[in-house]
Amino acid sequence: MEKGVNLIGSIRTETGIGESGRIAANTFHAAKIPFVIINFEMNKITKNKDKTWITKEVTNPVYHCNIFHVNASHMPLAFEHYGNTLFHGRYNIGYWAWELQEFPDKWSKSFELVDEVWVPSTFVQEAISKKSPVPVIKIPHSVELILSNKMNRHYFKLPTKRFLFLSMYDVLSLQERKNPKAVIAAFKKAFKKNDPYVGLILKINNSRKRPQEIEKLKKEIKGYKNIFLINEVLNRNEINGLLHSIDCFVSLHRSEGFGLGLAEAMYLGKPVIATNWSGNKDFMTSHNSLLVNYKLIKIGKDYGPYSFDQIWADPDVEHAAHYMAEICANRKLAEDVGLEGQKTIRKHFSPNEVGKQAKQRLKKLGLIID
Repeated sequence: MEKGVNLIGSIRTETGIGESGRIAANTFHAAKIPFVIINFEMNKITKNKDKTWITKEVTNPVYHCNIFHVNASHMPLAFEHYGNTLFHGRYNIGYWAWELQEFPDKWSKSFELVDEVWVPSTFVQEAISKKSPVPVIKIPHSVELILSNKMNRHYFKLPTKRFLFLSMYDVLSLQERKNPKAVIAAFKKAFKKNDPYVGLILKINNSRKRPQEIEKLKKEIKGYKNIFLINEVLNRNEINGLLHSIDCFVSLHRSEGFGLGLAEAMYLGKPVIATNWSGNKDFMTSHNSLLVNYKLIKIGKDYGPYSFDQIWADPDVEHAAHYMAEICANRKLAEDVGLEGQKTIRKHFSPNEVGKQAKQRLKKLGLIID
């Protein structure tokens, strides 16, 4: 078999795991790592319309190494679908994310399907390493955004003269973890109800999958003319344009495996206010971000894959409100923090830099050659 990588995952889906696969493709392309893509449609819930890398798609594997951008929870499905035809006789790598400190025992069988695991952050590496019988290697997401001049505030029907905060999440990543209600609460504490000089944008992906959650959020912001809800699907170019249009990104997450939206905002030079815990700490410091205090609490209830007995962060809403008010009033601070964040991401998380790390590991394993 030839030296190179078969990249397997839901590469066309408009989800976090789909974006993860597309980022990997961009990283391999930048590093000149030979690769092809096998698009694995895990479910019919999400749309499969992103054809950025369609020219790389094949039906059958070409290379000796498989890298699955398929989380541990879905690895058995991948094996069920492809079987030994894909897995046998190849070096199998699972690129997995997980958002809490304890990796679930119920997914331990997935280790039997891989020779090693790659992860996007130190936080995920520590969680999975405690349970893994195979090597767990940190290869972060690379960050690179292409902008279109057409996608400005007018395009999104947003006010042109306000200082705009943005918080965005996918309902399939669970509202309870992404914690948008805390962002709303912080904004309400920081600014008056109809302050004409500021605004908060809530961008929600896949909102139709959880309509009851959206209705609850609408009640939270009812009567606030300076809180704007965007819940239609935006393509990648539109997301980039929206990030470029705002003044500050806010994430009061309870936990992140990496925090891609935060890193993307930083790439564009936007100041970021975020919970000082979990995967985002690999690229966020007190010099390049505004990090919000928190306390660790028990989840207390099962939410999707997150069991009641695990812990996550409870960010300090008052502290976040203080930062929101401060960054809006002090434009020099906003500029300085944004510039520092941009330097960090563009230096350490570029496709070329991350590509070098992936290439080095694959060469060490004898899976590619120069």
